[in-house]
Amino acid sequence: MKKIMSAILTTSLVFSSFIGTVKVNSASDYNTALKYSIEFFDANKCGPEAGVDNVFDWRGACHTEDGSVVGLDLTGGYHDAGDHVKFGLPQAYSASLLGWSYYEYKGSFTSSGSEAKMLSTLKYFTDYLLKCHPNANTFYYQVGDGQLDHTYWGAPEEQTGQRAVPYVANSTSAASDVCSLTSAALTIMYLNYKDIDSSYANSCLEAAKELYSMAKTNIGKYKESAFYQSKSYWDDLSWAATWLYVVEGDNSYLTEIDEYLSNNTFLGESPFQNKWTMCWDDMYMAVFCKLAEITGEQKYINAMEYNLDYWMNTLTTTPGGLKYLDNWGVLRYVSAEAFIALQYYKQTGNEAYKNFAQKQIDYALGSNPNNMSYLIGYGSKYPKHPHHRAANGYTYAGGENSNPAKHVLRGALVGGPDSTDKYIDDVNQFQYTEVAIDYNASFVAALAGLIGGKSTNIPTPTKPTSTPTPSSPSSNVIKGDLNGDGDINSIDFGILRQLLLGIIKAPSPKNPSYAWEDAADINNDGSYDAIDFGYLRQYLLGMISSF
Repeated sequence: MKKIMSAILTTSLVFSSFIGTVKVNSASDYNTALKYSIEFFDANKCGPEAGVDNVFDWRGACHTEDGSVVGLDLTGGYHDAGDHVKFGLPQAYSASLLGWSYYEYKGSFTSSGSEAKMLSTLKYFTDYLLKCHPNANTFYYQVGDGQLDHTYWGAPEEQTGQRAVPYVANSTSAASDVCSLTSAALTIMYLNYKDIDSSYANSCLEAAKELYSMAKTNIGKYKESAFYQSKSYWDDLSWAATWLYVVEGDNSYLTEIDEYLSNNTFLGESPFQNKWTMCWDDMYMAVFCKLAEITGEQKYINAMEYNLDYWMNTLTTTPGGLKYLDNWGVLRYVSAEAFIALQYYKQTGNEAYKNFAQKQIDYALGSNPNNMSYLIGYGSKYPKHPHHRAANGYTYAGGENSNPAKHVLRGALVGGPDSTDKYIDDVNQFQYTEVAIDYNASFVAALAGLIGGKSTNIPTPTKPTSTPTPSSPSSNVIKGDLNGDGDINSIDFGILRQLLLGIIKAPSPKNPSYAWEDAADINNDGSYDAIDFGYLRQYLLGMISSF
């Protein structure tokens, strides 16, 4: 009971707090930064339609023969960074995180005038991912050869001919990590697109289920690229199962997640004591963040608070205030952690998490010792030498690519400064000047959270003076038992919370004919609402002994 009480009390903060608009530079500044950050993806578009609806007039069709070496059309998708390979893990991670941010903060994209661009970007990702999954048992997860690609410096439009498709997942070749991460991206796209084009959304969900089945049936890491080496797949399996649970409400997914998490220690440590953050190779904090929200289980709450406490109070900090996790792409990591913090702020109403996230994003936008924005095109001072072939506009010949880029790569987040806040604006110092789709995905998410982040406000009623004792309208219904498993517990609490927040439309009880609406309508007034939520909360906390 102590464990349940702690979980319910923590989760219930969601329903009792309301935080106003974020103020730093100004809301319009965040809106501009968000708009630019989304537009960056146009610079990395790949395929015959790369120039269509593209904000950059220096981009056009490229790599139009992708997939031909395996007899398929694998055109589309996005170049990984300043190069032109399409790597599976960062591609799926970026699609997943962008989709999650849109799912949580649609209003942010509307207010910044970028909703249409965001939706088209998401669909450009998922169109490609669907192409890479030609049947229920196959998934191609890389197009292009990294070593060969890096010998070329020039426009992608001029890099013609066939490209290698070196890696495929199937019944004999495991890839639980990339298949699971892709599954999650497609499931989230289902949620974001089901009211726009239900047929397309259903195709995404079907593919997501197939990829998840592939991932859990043939468990193992993918064949590693030299550029993106995977350390774990249990986190990715958990991430895929989390979103399928959000869609279907089937508790078997939660059972599978428990199994995945019990099977693994990450880098010698428990994943529940994770000091890293969300990235293409570590989705634990994303899993814990979402499950803390939808289940209220104490183990996920503890994992969130352990990680955020480490980031806020222990992690190395530069003199200028930047949290310094790693020297390669430092700003992508603080952006990812900022989004995680904002999501947990949304759940708890704890302003310390919002303030932490805000400070890190403001650093990236110019509140730093160099007084420069690390988002290209934002503000009056920003990097001029991004490590990006298309924007650079030169070749290796005579070292011309060391010149300032011909084209402004507006919206690109660079890797960022070193641990002393020093930044070297040199195309060949790509620790500082590299840009990438996963960098921008985390920055988009963090900005969306800053613009739209509020703690959810659903009123919780006070303890009633008398306890209602309605009779059940159906003999097989137990009031408060929303999943029909015969028990009233935190799972039912999580289900009712999801229903009230619109996360799910219906649970999935074991008996399809189970009248869950009657179980949710605890006070028998004909509907389930915050009053019923309050009664269930009080019951689980021991404040009342019956309904």
